[in-house]
Amino acid sequence: MKRDFKKHLIGTAGELAVANMLCLKGWVPSLTSNNCPSFDVFGYNPENMKSCVIQVKTTKEEDGIKRTSYQLGFSHDRREEWLNDLNCPYVFVHIDKDNKHRFFILSAQELKDIIIRTDDKYFFKVRQKPIDPTYPVAIQVKDIENFEYKWDNLWK
Repeated sequence: MKRDFKKHLIGTAGELAVANMLCLKGWVPSLTSNNCPSFDVFGYNPENMKSCVIQVKTTKEEDGIKRTSYQLGFSHDRREEWLNDLNCPYVFVHIDKDNKHRFFILSAQELKDIIIRTDDKYFFKVRQKPIDPTYPVAIQVKDIENFEYKWDNLWK
């Protein structure tokens, strides 16, 4: 199977897993068509009549490779622009080798704070050779573990 297609299927699996969890919590989810760049899932909570849009990022352990970070889709030199545009919560889905799911839910502000802290720590680390500012920004599972199953963060 081609890598891009497999990557697309993993992303879709994560989005469907988030939609499934929202249904189980009594929320009404709707997936975007054609992989909308701004968000992946629209959620509506009929109890409090609130709605939100959600961005989903998914990793899957496979072929003996343990995935421990999420690429966010921008480089360090474009970080401020990306952070200024960030306005919705993110759900990070981790699928292990047995296809069990973990969900890490962060409000936009919580994600901004983690990105700034972890990216600065990585970028300004003392090195023999300076790092290229066009490297892709990522966050590690260990940096978001405190947000596991924090579904209320969707409404912050």
